[in-house]
Amino acid sequence: MGLIPAGAMPHVKRFGWSGLLALGVVIVMLAGINPITLISGKVSPPPPPTSITGVPASSASLAEIAAYPPIVGGEAELMWRRFFWQTAIRYPRLTMSVVESSSGFGCGMAGKDLTVFYCPDNRLVYVDSSAYDRLRSRFPLGADYAMAYLVAESYGHHVQWSLGVFTDLVALQSQRDAEAVAALERQIDQQAACYAAMWTITAGIDELDKNAGVMAAVEAVEANRRNAIINLPLGRVVPEVLATASSAARAFWYDKGYAIPAPGSCKLDKIAAEGLV
Repeated sequence: MGLIPAGAMPHVKRFGWSGLLALGVVIVMLAGINPITLISGKVSPPPPPTSITGVPASSASLAEIAAYPPIVGGEAELMWRRFFWQTAIRYPRLTMSVVESSSGFGCGMAGKDLTVFYCPDNRLVYVDSSAYDRLRSRFPLGADYAMAYLVAESYGHHVQWSLGVFTDLVALQSQRDAEAVAALERQIDQQAACYAAMWTITAGIDELDKNAGVMAAVEAVEANRRNAIINLPLGRVVPEVLATASSAARAFWYDKGYAIPAPGSCKLDKIAAEGLV
């Protein structure tokens, strides 16, 4: 027993060897050391970045900036896969293409600083990393979460496509009722904001529509989208360039999705019943 310090013996007698070992583990963990590392000699890999921890530094390179949207997209996709699994509906495959300029866009879209949009034709989210970089220069305090917000909306558009919303819109367009078409387009926009809010709270982020810097950056992207050059075949939809709802209407449904992050909070029939424009 001479190997055990005399001062430790009362603790051994009181708690036993197992208790003393547990105390040692707690002390090691409080020191920021993984006890498994001490036992196995293997260093645990760092946790993967999240939409919070993965925000690019102010001095980030274009490659580092381009790595952020897929992080957000992965979180949004995981959230939606869980919801679809709960309803026994298969979540349709979705991919993301991060390009260095708008020249890499597909889906019949062209134009500067569109930044991010969803293409139902090939179930693909396009991200322009150079446009994102310019947005960061213009809105240094809001651009990153604005990008996250817009990516989350794009994944929400994929859900809308999978539920047949865009098919319904095309059918309505064929009836040449411009007022009804515009109303549905605004409802689609409000639903996308509601879906984005669902991702926001599941990601552990405060309400983005209350952040003036974020929303200013979002509005700048949406203004650029209104100037987009569109060359789509008849019957095709790119949701980001449809008619948009008012800021108040979008905020109303964003709050709904944030308060109760479930698809039922964002149903189109509920949005239509509210009659917000």
